[in-house]
Amino acid sequence: MVSQTSPVPLYEQIKDQIRAAIFTGALAAGENLPSLRELARDLQVSLITVTRAYNDLAVEGMVGTHQGKGTVVMAVEPALLRAHVDNRIRRGLAEAVEAARLGGVGLDALQCELDRVWDAATQKNDEEDRK
Repeated sequence: MVSQTSPVPLYEQIKDQIRAAIFTGALAAGENLPSLRELARDLQVSLITVTRAYNDLAVEGMVGTHQGKGTVVMAVEPALLRAHVDNRIRRGLAEAVEAARLGGVGLDALQCELDRVWDAATQKNDEEDRK
């Protein structure tokens, strides 16, 4: 789902969601993506928006267009996956640092909060693995 009220452009939201699905394995190499028209209709966005997202993903090597097959997920190289993960970490940490600085939260308190969030996520993952 995309948000019409988000400051992130719609095509970027679509790209981020498709990338995340590829990186998590929810979309496997060789799997077809919805057609441009189908996705535009489902998300209630313009065909141009979806076309831009798909084209950008193709330039990144995430998807490819094949005559008669449509747009398919490409095999992702481990280095590309690592670069994406590193980039997401940097962006998230930059946002957290900016929020902390604006709120007058010091580095030690920010580190404690990071530790708390890390521990909570680890515990949640451990519980899910036991199910």
